[in-house]
Amino acid sequence: MPTVRVKDIDINYEVTDFTDPWRKPETILLHHGFSRSLRFWYRWVPQLCRDYRVLTFDSRGCGKTTVPPKDYTFSLDQMGDDAVDLLDVLGIERVHWGAEASGGIVGINVGLRYPNRLASLTMCNTPIKLPQATNDSFDEENVLKHGTGYWARSSAPHRFDLDKLDDGYLEWSIAEHNLTPPHVAVGVHNMLSVADSYTVLPKLKTPTLILAGESSKIATIDQVREMEQRIPHAKVVVFKGYGQGIAFSNSDACATAMRDFIRALPQA
Repeated sequence: MPTVRVKDIDINYEVTDFTDPWRKPETILLHHGFSRSLRFWYRWVPQLCRDYRVLTFDSRGCGKTTVPPKDYTFSLDQMGDDAVDLLDVLGIERVHWGAEASGGIVGINVGLRYPNRLASLTMCNTPIKLPQATNDSFDEENVLKHGTGYWARSSAPHRFDLDKLDDGYLEWSIAEHNLTPPHVAVGVHNMLSVADSYTVLPKLKTPTLILAGESSKIATIDQVREMEQRIPHAKVVVFKGYGQGIAFSNSDACATAMRDFIRALPQA
């Protein structure tokens, strides 16, 4: 996978395109969630790359992208700018933004500040704000002591429907999370713990698809319905019998819903 210099960091990214060679396909950007990497999109990309050029990348501090120093302060504006700056370097004017969990919060930020860069926004299990119980359960001391994998394991029952995961997935995902430096996980969590999209949602003019598990304790159904009411052009798909983590436990259905949503949009 290539790496490109984007202002102060080197961003690791991948472009997958299996569209017909005579076409000029639209681009889908997939933004991973908390302390993950582009590797977590391995089931989505095959579903989307026959019809779209798919761009995945590692956000700042994750995967193979530059790790900031321990005193670095993360911000949503910076994370949004990293994505937009990457598009500029790659010569991509406009994308369909797909995201899971906190990647959707970054997408809202980009949609508000750079509305012409997003053709659509798909958010999977994204909350308006993190519930207090989720913030309280983040054990910063033990994350710094034992690694990000400590958080990934201890929080797994709240982030997944464990009975719906393929054998081996949980241990793989914990190992992948553990590759994210602990100070990055703490810094990003501190940023997300105070993020609140409630007041700005009515200003989001991007056509938006909200994918939700009906029993999620993080992106709760009450928050999802609030988003549906406050975002002007929003559509909601609720997966019954699922909670958080549908991007991984029901990935094919989520990717299909995103593709169908994009196909139904008016042509620019």
